[in-house]
Amino acid sequence: MKFIHPRILLILFFLVSFSGFTQDTNKKQLLEDYNKYFEHFRESVHLHLNKTTFFVGEEIWWTAYAYNKKSSNPSFRTTNLYCGLYDNKGKQIKKELFLMDKGVGHGSFVVDSTFTTGTYYIKAGTSWMKNFEEDDYFVQKVIIINNPVSSELNDKGSFDFQILPEGGHLIDEADNMVGVRLIDENGKGIQIIKGEVLNSENRVVNSFFTNQYGVGKFKLRVQSDDTYRLKINSKDGKVEEKSLPPIKPKGIAMAINNIIDDKLVVSLNTNLETLKDISRDIFHLAIHRDGLMTLNSFNFDSISKTIKIEKRKLLPGTNIITLFNKELEPISERLIFNYYKTNLATASIDKPFKKRKDSISMKINVFSKNNTPMALSVSTLPATSITNNSNTSIVSDFLLQPYLKSVVENPARYFTEITRAKEYELDLILLTQGWSRYSWDKVFQGIPKIEYPFEFGIKAIGQVNSKIKKEESLVLLQNNINSMLFLELKDSINFTATDLMLKNGDTMRFSVKKKRGGLRKPDLDIDFVGLNPTKDSITLVKRNSLSFDFNSSIKDKVNQNIFLVRPKDLIILDEVVLTEEKIENKLTRKSPLIDSSFRGVKIDEKELRRSPLLTDLIARNGFRVIVNPRGRGQVFITNMRPILGPVRIYENDIPVLDPTQLLNIPLNQIDEVYFETDGMAADINASGGVIRIYRKEGPSLRLSSSRFAEKLVENSFTKSKEFYRPKYISSKNQNFIDYGVVHWEPQLSTNKKGEAILTIPDDKLPAFKLFIEGMGEDGSLLSHIHEISLN
Repeated sequence: MKFIHPRILLILFFLVSFSGFTQDTNKKQLLEDYNKYFEHFRESVHLHLNKTTFFVGEEIWWTAYAYNKKSSNPSFRTTNLYCGLYDNKGKQIKKELFLMDKGVGHGSFVVDSTFTTGTYYIKAGTSWMKNFEEDDYFVQKVIIINNPVSSELNDKGSFDFQILPEGGHLIDEADNMVGVRLIDENGKGIQIIKGEVLNSENRVVNSFFTNQYGVGKFKLRVQSDDTYRLKINSKDGKVEEKSLPPIKPKGIAMAINNIIDDKLVVSLNTNLETLKDISRDIFHLAIHRDGLMTLNSFNFDSISKTIKIEKRKLLPGTNIITLFNKELEPISERLIFNYYKTNLATASIDKPFKKRKDSISMKINVFSKNNTPMALSVSTLPATSITNNSNTSIVSDFLLQPYLKSVVENPARYFTEITRAKEYELDLILLTQGWSRYSWDKVFQGIPKIEYPFEFGIKAIGQVNSKIKKEESLVLLQNNINSMLFLELKDSINFTATDLMLKNGDTMRFSVKKKRGGLRKPDLDIDFVGLNPTKDSITLVKRNSLSFDFNSSIKDKVNQNIFLVRPKDLIILDEVVLTEEKIENKLTRKSPLIDSSFRGVKIDEKELRRSPLLTDLIARNGFRVIVNPRGRGQVFITNMRPILGPVRIYENDIPVLDPTQLLNIPLNQIDEVYFETDGMAADINASGGVIRIYRKEGPSLRLSSSRFAEKLVENSFTKSKEFYRPKYISSKNQNFIDYGVVHWEPQLSTNKKGEAILTIPDDKLPAFKLFIEGMGEDGSLLSHIHEISLN
């Protein structure tokens, strides 16, 4: 046995130890850099539109959902949503601010006569999104029709022919997997029955095909001293050829098998020349997304390396697989989608349906892993409608699209009625996507600079012009004289009120509280800081990435005059006889926020005799009202069973942050009150129950204007309207069947059993479709299409 000097052994030991120390340091630095880049959470927004083709006289209705990508939950912090309309060049036409509550909001845009026929865009997002390099705002193309139009197919026969090696590179003398993607001028995939791979001698070395979405792949062992090209026959009979990307003499080729049920198989292939250089190097395979990362370290002992990872150890949804060399430089990357543990909900519709004179009611059953309450939106269209050409779904917008550089054609199909074939097709698409949207150069630069703070409501900035004495206080009156918010005066003049959830047209009332408790009217000026007036635009790249053919939804000439009822079409009746049905004590303020778990109380003479004050009524209906006699009479409201937790109170659907403002309110000012005492309402912060209070309306209830200054709120949230359907001449008209709307339900909530009742007009149609989308409090996502036949 050959003797090795101890000094040499010591040196070898030192080198190995130093190498291991360096690797550990590099790995730690990579994880730190990655965590820093994602220190601030990212959010995504999805809009569920009632349809995508509109006529003048209709309205674009939508429900918005906000999602925290790192926690995979609703973005509960999001309150301020900017939503706008843009022309076909991406120029802003209008932009408004809408209020989100627990990650959900809704709104609409009127399509008036100022719109001309053409393509438009609806865009939604938050100011917070502007802090990050990735464009996560929502964009959807829509069609607006002002005049009768004829179909003019946009078919020039051109297409985009892309060759995309898996992992990003072709490596000499290695087995390479190569993706192929063909799309036409409208972003639609082109199917090729057979394509050929030829070398420099014009010899066919392999063949391939593309599916209906224009994607395919083939395996090829290339040689750097040869050249290769792909040959296909286009649909107009022309022969098209394109060369493969340059071949790298050294490197590592990546190929991933994501079709095995329980494992992800990563194959890494190289050549002998590369192996000589890297045999002692440590490589790292990172599996990551949104600040969550695991590292697998290994070395090459042959030209081929296979790594198997159990899918239960992967992140649910999209995973980014990145290969790093010993210097922790990214050298190859691929995206995969992991269906395992993905929090997707399903839905079904119960039969039979309940028919009344002019409506149909049905029960929607939602099934999710945790069975948490879910917010739903439902668009109901005729079964053969051609108006809904949305290229997104809530599932694809939250779990897939944020990580891709380009839009996937018809992504919703990969998340409904999932099959092995669909899983394979989605994996094929991700192979052709190349690297993810996240730039490693940006990641290594550290924490993104936050220039746009997270918005929560609006703020009011004011200045008092009249003198306020030392013993006096400026107060903001919230809904009634007994609910006051004391405002701090800076320099005895200026004040700011923040986190206001007020809407345009609401009234703010200010007064000066005197030393002995009286009120007097102040003189003040106020500005509202909410909607950012700066116009923005949609970039050409973003607009072109949306696959949507304008003319595909307009198959024949449309005559708008026989579609919608216009004022000139109205018939003047000679005589109208009105009959009145007397209904006493009917609850009229019940909204979709109030489900069957609530019990409503109408304030009538009987209730007024029993409870002179609002707090008395609350104390008689399952809650304990405690008034602290010290200070200003602080009020606490709990469930009679305190173990249930906190109680949530709303006044006219606005959260009551301090129950003290309910003190001494006469019950004759109240119209209706709804009580939920078991903590079963769809409210995450109300395990002790919910109280919803609705005040009476009318000028008689206004406070005396001699004691306060009124300021109308502006530059704030747009008030969401209740859905109304335009006047269609006939539901049997072909234009209605093609383009009409049966119903739109923007905010439907499931009960504790996962059930929701949907009621729609009965248009005597033989069949219609429900387009259902929703999000649960646990982040579960639902996208479901259900066709219902009434024959």
